[in-house]
Amino acid sequence: MNIAYFKDMDSLYIELSPENPDHAWEAQPGIVINLSADGRAVGIEIEKASQATLLDILKIGGFPGQIEIIDKNTSGSTH
Repeated sequence: MNIAYFKDMDSLYIELSPENPDHAWEAQPGIVINLSADGRAVGIEIEKASQATLLDILKIGGFPGQIEIIDKNTSGSTH
């Protein structure tokens, strides 16, 4: 999962899966869900993010507890 904020476009994108979306659905004005061909959500875009969210509290990482990283090429590892 990746989270990116594009300041020049004021857009926040949450990538749920690293694949190109097949189509998109606007769940509500300014909130776009990108979907795979079989209907899985692969990303979420929030337009005008500075108005729709509290970007000043946006944190990447720093979550409490243990984070597990799963590598499909191995049996998985914990960091």
